[in-house]
Amino acid sequence: METSVESAIQYDANVDDLDPRLWPRVIDQLLDAGAHDAWVTPILMKKGRPAFTLSALCSDVDAAEVRRVIFTETSTIGLRETHLRKYVLPREKRAVDVSGESVGIKSAFLDGQTINRSVEWDDVVAAADALGWSAKDVLAAATAASVDQI
Repeated sequence: METSVESAIQYDANVDDLDPRLWPRVIDQLLDAGAHDAWVTPILMKKGRPAFTLSALCSDVDAAEVRRVIFTETSTIGLRETHLRKYVLPREKRAVDVSGESVGIKSAFLDGQTINRSVEWDDVVAAADALGWSAKDVLAAATAASVDQI
């Protein structure tokens, strides 16, 4: 398993006139359109105007659809495009058992060694609801179980 290098495009748009309640939908729409990641950063523009920078990272294949979503779901009338390289670690998905509930774990590798583990949050919430536990306790149990399985 080797780190892969991919070409990617990052789109950025400064937006100062969008109802902030719309941002979660914008992010969801961008991810549905094929964006690898999308995020919003608070900024301060000229004359002290509060605003946000919307950023989306995608492949060339999904670029047109990502641009379409940015223009249709936000109030921006322009965006910046940056071409870049994206380095991606090999990863593996598996599940651990937490008191009979399955919780997904993503592991990332560098030079054959596990260097990152991430517990799937939606699984944590579902297990917490099913078990009557706090999400904090399920997260701790799943994290401990993922380390035990190395």
